[in-house]
Amino acid sequence: MSVDADEVHEQEAIEFFENQFDQPDFDPAQWLDIALYYSPAVARSNIAEVIADNLDISYGEDECQQFAETIEFALNNGVPVDLDLVLDGCQRAIDDLDTWADEETKAPLLRLREEVLRQQGER
Repeated sequence: MSVDADEVHEQEAIEFFENQFDQPDFDPAQWLDIALYYSPAVARSNIAEVIADNLDISYGEDECQQFAETIEFALNNGVPVDLDLVLDGCQRAIDDLDTWADEETKAPLLRLREEVLRQQGER
């Protein structure tokens, strides 16, 4: 999607990514970056939901770091994020990993949960 080159209107790009939510190769971090950059108003209701719904499959170091940065960027720019929803997603993913994963695998999710709790305490 070439939004920067004005080949595609920003709303079209956002709609494209919103329509990709259920696809197996959907990259939530990419969608969040584009939605926040081009249209925070559209992203508002979806940031927490996208992150929470993808933590069961996107719980690696890079993904969790990207999610933390996205949340912080959104909050610092006046975009409301339902941190309780993100925390619920973190807990669901952690509970799932508890059944099979080692501490190293769970570490990025635990750090993300701590970061969200910190941000919640600041708000």
